[in-house]
Amino acid sequence: MKKITRLLVSLLTLIGISSLFSRIEAAPALKVGIQTETTNHNSSAFDQRLALQIGQKLHRRVVIRQYRQQSQLEEAVADHQLDLAMGFSTPKLKNVYQTQPYLYIKNVMLSTKSRSLTGLQNKKIGILDESGQGTMLTQLQLKPQKFATVNQLVNALDQNQVKAILLNQYQYNLYLDKHPEREKAAQINNSSLKLPPFKKVSDPQILSQQLFAITNDDQLAKQVSQVINSLRMSGTLTKLSAKYYQYNYAFK
Repeated sequence: MKKITRLLVSLLTLIGISSLFSRIEAAPALKVGIQTETTNHNSSAFDQRLALQIGQKLHRRVVIRQYRQQSQLEEAVADHQLDLAMGFSTPKLKNVYQTQPYLYIKNVMLSTKSRSLTGLQNKKIGILDESGQGTMLTQLQLKPQKFATVNQLVNALDQNQVKAILLNQYQYNLYLDKHPEREKAAQINNSSLKLPPFKKVSDPQILSQQLFAITNDDQLAKQVSQVINSLRMSGTLTKLSAKYYQYNYAFK
């Protein structure tokens, strides 16, 4: 009798798995765009893993498409070439729907002199091309200037081309890993480096960068937002953030 029961359970399990795969195959593929050229190489790997998790929850096979620039992703969504595009931080994009944020990466504003945010008004602030933070800075009466790489940002700051620069915490930590002397410069006497130490500008208005996905389908945006909340509560987002960013950015 026990053997028959085990056989029935196994059979029902196989039927359930088969039914699940049938539903996945029957549903249209979820075409997801990932940006490949970023200053944080781990961000594209994180977005790809998250996209696969979203597809699994929605019972849809995921097709990953890679794009070099974020502007290309946005155009592909608008032209219905993609169902979903990952890794956006610019608020209120036109003609697309935004999901709930899936990561909240802290920002770091740096200067080489002691400054306040109000003291930087109408001053040039360096940001990365891909950051999507220009709108926020403009709203704060700052003048964003775009640069392609973190090294270009820092050089612009050192040469007084900008009064401050804005990075997210992960990019800042990566830079310090390669240039630890920037933290030690203030303590080095008669240093041939002659590098001014970084000084942080602290203000709650600049201290968080939200990452979300975009789509041209309002219903899909709602479904993906529900999945993101589910992955957050289950701890999956925390695990992925720790793996790819070495920090938990899943919560504010």
